Amino acid sequence: MSITENQIDIHHWTPGSRAEPSVRIGVILASDGCGKIEMVLQGGPCVIGGNGVASEPMKAGTAIQIERSPEGLLLRIADGVIGPADRLRIDPQEQTDSAPGVGILVRDVVAGRGFHWQKKADQTLQGSVEFFATPSGIVMVNELPLEDYLVGVITAEMGSACPVEFLKAQCVVARSWLLAMTEPKHDDEPFDRCNDDCCQRYQGTGDMSQSAIDAVRGTRGLVLIDPNNKVLDANYAKSCGGISELPEHVWGEPKPGISAIVDAPTDDPVQQFMPVTEDNLDEFLDGDWLDKTRAFCSTHIVPVKTISKYLGRVDEVDDYFRWTVNYTRAELESLLRANLPEATGLGELRDLRVTSRGVSGRASKVELRWIDQTGSEAVHTLDSEYRIREVLHQGFLYSSAFALRIARDDSGAIETVTLRGAGWGHGAGLCQIGALGMGLTGHDVDAICQHYYPDAELQAVYP
Repeated sequence: MSITENQIDIHHWTPGSRAEPSVRIGVILASDGCGKIEMVLQGGPCVIGGNGVASEPMKAGTAIQIERSPEGLLLRIADGVIGPADRLRIDPQEQTDSAPGVGILVRDVVAGRGFHWQKKADQTLQGSVEFFATPSGIVMVNELPLEDYLVGVITAEMGSACPVEFLKAQCVVARSWLLAMTEPKHDDEPFDRCNDDCCQRYQGTGDMSQSAIDAVRGTRGLVLIDPNNKVLDANYAKSCGGISELPEHVWGEPKPGISAIVDAPTDDPVQQFMPVTEDNLDEFLDGDWLDKTRAFCSTHIVPVKTISKYLGRVDEVDDYFRWTVNYTRAELESLLRANLPEATGLGELRDLRVTSRGVSGRASKVELRWIDQTGSEAVHTLDSEYRIREVLHQGFLYSSAFALRIARDDSGAIETVTLRGAGWGHGAGLCQIGALGMGLTGHDVDAICQHYYPDAELQAVYP
């Protein structure tokens, strides 16, 4: 459906509104450096207009190009140019229900910004789209009702082939996270949230399925409520690796309603590792118990050879439950010089060690020691799981739940560094692959939400 005149925007929404809000999603950001956008109108007729230009009707099938010029935005079509304008907007003339591939086709949208899976993909967007000229590039915003947006989220975060009970759970969690609006993101931008992993993935109608539409309709308005009777800021990550993390070890503060859980049945051997410590970390990562575990995110429940059918379109297939990254000292030194401004003068890496961990084994502080080019010793601490993952990989490290295994020569100099790790993402809240495993083994939406958020309750906030 399109935006209606009486629809409330998400910044003015409260549970007392008892109505579905609209959302504004940044699809192309200034940081993308985009100077030209190519589109095709694939739905019904639209109206195009903007600041200082008259509105023009456009029929389905029209190819459009938005271009940034020194004077502002130009809209190019086969028979002419509209503009320049500092803002342009395309609004559908008719209300339409969610359907695969219906909307405005946008070419080459960036997905996975800054991560190892970054790529460009075409996306088809329902609702209205708006364009802004900035010095860095064009900003494109998609405005649409929240429930329509969620269909595009749950088929981007994971694939539409996932079991419907998982899709329902992903929908409840995504709806809760957005409605909570507690995290300061994009505050100076003309949109509420972006379309990527920085916020939550949204890739329009191209990958939606009837089961995804049914999952959204079947959970309409349903959210998680925290112990303070507020909509839960329901974080989630791709794979916890067997034990989820506490928010305070990720963001430095607790979040009511999110606790650490063991992602397995109560009699599973992984229960013995709660919490993960330096003393049991190696056994947690490589012990014989892994042959017997039925942890929901383990490869016994979701095998690597079948996971491709369930992942989102931009994800890459790998074993995210347990993984290994190897570096020679020279490779790691080069990586540190590239990723860490303080290490540009690094001469020789002497040591690195984890000085703080969360309950899932995720490192929250890593201390680095090196000799700089003047011969002086330098010490630097990576002080968040995000920064650790950003610095210790050429793309982005799967997670910070790793053991450091350092091989040294006879003089004590580092030869190689191995990171043996578990999981993908920060690990707090719902584990997507674990929730998929629960869906595949017959658990419903209520059981999935209760498992990952045992201190929260389900409640409908609008009909």
